[in-house]
Amino acid sequence: MKAKFLLVATFLVAFFGTVSAQDYHPFLNNSSWVINDLVACCRPAELRNIEEGTPTVIGSYTYTVFNDPFAEANNNISTVYLREDVATQKVYKWVDGIDVLLYDFSLQNDDTISQYGFTFTATIDQIAVNGGMRKRITLRSVELYHEETLKMTWIEGVGTTAHPFYPDYNMRAVASSGGGYQIRTRCSFQNGEHVFGNANCTPTSTLATQSQTAVVKQIVFAPNPFATEMTISSETALQNASFQLFDVQGRLVKKVENINGNKATINRENLGSGLYLGQLFENGKLLKTAKLVID
Repeated sequence: MKAKFLLVATFLVAFFGTVSAQDYHPFLNNSSWVINDLVACCRPAELRNIEEGTPTVIGSYTYTVFNDPFAEANNNISTVYLREDVATQKVYKWVDGIDVLLYDFSLQNDDTISQYGFTFTATIDQIAVNGGMRKRITLRSVELYHEETLKMTWIEGVGTTAHPFYPDYNMRAVASSGGGYQIRTRCSFQNGEHVFGNANCTPTSTLATQSQTAVVKQIVFAPNPFATEMTISSETALQNASFQLFDVQGRLVKKVENINGNKATINRENLGSGLYLGQLFENGKLLKTAKLVID
């Protein structure tokens, strides 16, 4: 009787394990997203699309190639290469000639994973999406950052509540009471069907996305890094523009207004060395965002 019970128990474990594996929802399933950025203290969010990617072969793997509409906030890397190993439930990003683990949706409760210079512990639950339930992984750092615990949220088949290609983007915002500059997933689609996020979310037009990218390419912040001053150069003359600089805690540390013409000089003055976020506005519209380094 005991042997029979063990046999049945083994069968059930194997069966439900197989069902669980079959229920995995791939991340790269003709996926697209609408994402937004915001500065919590200063302006409303701006929406941009990540449209369905195209396949390309690198070595022995096929990658999906996406265009990142927030490339100016991500080291100006506009083309992103992703591949998914559905059997292991892992997603990789091609970075500088090597595969870097982006998501591991196989994680279970209390598993640990090392990414972005920290070790994270996983907590697993479920989240309702359009069409059913999906696995949600909440990652909390073992190490503290400015006496705070860092956090990321991954959702199977969706990616993250942050930038789908940079899930760590907002995790250091815990150090800022205002949240600083953030990029968030507003909604996601697979095979043209709405899966996650705002039920009324619809992709903006491709033309609008291309127009935003074109504006970004016309404006240059240089040199970067800089020691004493930086120049803003614009192919089109600026009119009543303003420049804002935020530190890594999201605090506004410098603001220059009434910028006109094709060039403007931003002086370092008493700012300390480190990483900053610079934003250029014209008549309230964001023209360019860039990470800036002061030596």
